[in-house]
Amino acid sequence: MDRLRQDPRPDAGAGTGAVLDRYDASHLIGLNVVVIEGARRIVDEDGEEYISVPLIDQLAKAAAIARCLMPQRLLGQEIKAMRRIAGLTAKELARRLGEKTAPETLSRWERGEQGMGGYAEKVLRLVICEDLKDEAPGVEYDASMIAHLNQIDPWRTEPNYQVPAMEFHLAKVREDKCLRDAWNIEPRQAA
Repeated sequence: MDRLRQDPRPDAGAGTGAVLDRYDASHLIGLNVVVIEGARRIVDEDGEEYISVPLIDQLAKAAAIARCLMPQRLLGQEIKAMRRIAGLTAKELARRLGEKTAPETLSRWERGEQGMGGYAEKVLRLVICEDLKDEAPGVEYDASMIAHLNQIDPWRTEPNYQVPAMEFHLAKVREDKCLRDAWNIEPRQAA
């Protein structure tokens, strides 16, 4: 398994090492994420090889928002990954979902033992996106995108359905009159 290091440089797109055309970062994020020309294979001074993904925390937050905007029903492991990315305990997230949501119910959703209702899932998506939106400037989001989202459950007709990979690349975004690097979802995957 590749060792991962956070790239500490503020100019996250710069650095030495071979740029990888595609890097599957799913095991790092907990969501189906592919980095396009953003990860680097680095060999350090001791000859050890590792993968460097710049702004990994921002990538995780961008991925959580992007997944919330996809119409496919959320899977248990995705709910758990998003909760962790948002830095919430099960008890905190359950409280934020409403007084009728017990931490035990959230735990059953995360383990896939119980399906989440459509309303509860929209509230979960809103909570996650609202918490993370300021820390993922490369992903376009506003609450109406979730309010108008028609959720689908492809697993009913195709039990082996796989949620499409979200492909991210580093892009320059304008924020407070400055340009900065941010993870942006590939346009063809945003639909």
